[in-house]
Amino acid sequence: MMEMLKLAAVTVVTVVVTVVLHELGHLAAAKALGYEAIIRLNSVSVIGGTHSVRDAIIIDAAGPLVTLVIAAIGLAMAHRPGGLGATIVFAALMMRILATAVSIGNPNDEARISSVLGLGMWTLPALVVAILLWMMVLVARRSETGPKWFAVSWIGASIGFTGVVFGERFLPAIPV
Repeated sequence: MMEMLKLAAVTVVTVVVTVVLHELGHLAAAKALGYEAIIRLNSVSVIGGTHSVRDAIIIDAAGPLVTLVIAAIGLAMAHRPGGLGATIVFAALMMRILATAVSIGNPNDEARISSVLGLGMWTLPALVVAILLWMMVLVARRSETGPKWFAVSWIGASIGFTGVVFGERFLPAIPV
């Protein structure tokens, strides 16, 4: 029982860290392009908007690219005992699945880029989710995951994402 509680807690923390690093990717791109921005727990806004479509694409792409790198690190850690690598990949996968689902009403990073490039709104979100799903399959084969692991990780991820989404309004927006 304690092992399952530990896994759930590690998953919650991993989800929050993954989301924050994803947003810091957007922020780093915005700052590198010379923009002032506001960062929140689950979003980054460029103050005054971007000056070009190119800049908007770069800033939008930075978060998902960071998420893919995080998942690749998790995949590289998959052979280590303890399952942290699997938890990292799972958090990244669930983050992009949820972001894609939300795109129905509010296009996510990949959906905005996909639309601007004329690929249709769902092409890039589906591609990113497919890559992360492939990583999850690989990590599941290499590590100690099973139905119980997935159930507990799902609960931990649900708690983590609920905290991120509903907790954002209680934290300050930070101009950078």
